[in-house]
Amino acid sequence: MLSVAVLTSAGVAVALAGVDRLLALVAVRRVARHLTTLLSATSAPVVRIAGAPFLTQLLSGVYRQVDVTVAAFRAGGMEFRGLTARLSRVRAPLRLLLAGRGLVAGEVSAMATIPLSAIGDRLPPGLIVRRQGTELAVSGLVLLMPVSGTLAIRADRQRISVVPKVLGVPSLVGFVIALPGLPARLTIDTLDVTDAGLEITMRGENIDLGPG
Repeated sequence: MLSVAVLTSAGVAVALAGVDRLLALVAVRRVARHLTTLLSATSAPVVRIAGAPFLTQLLSGVYRQVDVTVAAFRAGGMEFRGLTARLSRVRAPLRLLLAGRGLVAGEVSAMATIPLSAIGDRLPPGLIVRRQGTELAVSGLVLLMPVSGTLAIRADRQRISVVPKVLGVPSLVGFVIALPGLPARLTIDTLDVTDAGLEITMRGENIDLGPG
C-alpha cells in the first residue's frame, strides 16, 4: 500500500509539473504576441517568466520577473536592434492575460541599440558616421564640399536629438528621433556610444504595457 501511495504521489507531482509548464508556455506566448504588437517587432520576442512554480503566479496574477529579448524592431521610423528588457512585479490578472490585455509592470529596465547605419541614413547623402571614442563623428562630402565634425546627442524622455557640429556646411541641421507608441512612463535614462551604435537605456515604474 505504501508503494502505491508513493507512486500515486509521484504521478500527481509529475502531472502538476506538466500542467505548470504548459500554463507557463501559454502565458509566454500571450505575452510575446502582445509585445510583438506593442513594439512593431520585426522578429518574434523571446519571453521568459522566471520563478517556479508558475501556477501560483498565474493564480495570483502577479509575476515576479519577466525577461524579454527582441532581435529587431522599429519605432518612429528608426531601426533598433538587440532589445533586452526586464519586467519586475508584472500584474496580469488571468482573464486579461488570456485576452492579451491588462499587463502592468511595477518596474521596467530595457536596453536597445540604434545601429550606426540607421543614424547615417538620417544624414545628408555623402556623409558617413563612425564612432570616435565616446562620441559619434561625421565626415564626407556635401555638394562637393568637405565636411567633418561630431554629433551632439541628447535625450529628453522619449526623444533623441541629434545635432551635427560640423565644419564646411554651416546650414547642415540635425534631426530628432521620436519614439511613439512607447508607454508614457518609460523614458530614456542613458545614451552611450558603442562600436555597434547608440546604446539606449530606458527605465520606468508602473508601466502600462497595453489597454486594460
